[in-house]
Amino acid sequence: MKVTEFIDSRLEELALYKTQFESSFYFLEDDELFFIPTGEKWSAIECIEHINNLNEIYLPQLTEVCNKGRASQEVLIQLSWWQKRLRNMMSPLEYTTAKKTRTRKKLQPRRIRNPQHKISAQKVMENFISDLSHLEKLIRIIPSSPELRNSKVMSAAPPIKFKSLTALEILVPHIGRHLYQAERILNGGNIQKKAKKEDEDLIIPSNDS
Repeated sequence: MKVTEFIDSRLEELALYKTQFESSFYFLEDDELFFIPTGEKWSAIECIEHINNLNEIYLPQLTEVCNKGRASQEVLIQLSWWQKRLRNMMSPLEYTTAKKTRTRKKLQPRRIRNPQHKISAQKVMENFISDLSHLEKLIRIIPSSPELRNSKVMSAAPPIKFKSLTALEILVPHIGRHLYQAERILNGGNIQKKAKKEDEDLIIPSNDS
């Protein structure tokens, strides 16, 4: 595959996620974003927070990789079997290749780690948009250079390290995975609230009617 094709593909994927985020979440009220429907453990905004938590681990390291000295460039790129597998595993669970994975404690929403912790939905969303822009810049740089894409960064499960390109192949589909999860939670919340309202509005006839 040509490097330009790879970069264009990942940037297009990010653009779709940004559109999905803006249309589905950006203008919602806090009570919708924080609502946890029956059967769910996270709220929709906590799914976004989880994406941010993983980005916090990788983006600074990938930025350091980009700040290294001069690096050569190649026009072709070859993904390894392992990189393809991780990408497939981290894709939205609606995909047949995706796998359920256990979320490491440090990546879970802060409310689960500390029930007293409060988050700002606006701040979470601002960080998410900022990270998307940051990730876009990294995607434009790292894949073009063998030295950069093969540089190692610490994974979310130390002491395991991944190549920079592998980290990118985790981060991009991971965004879609949890945006879909957040949409599912929102839909579940809307259905639950609608059912509750219909139940409250139900007029039970009296014996005199």
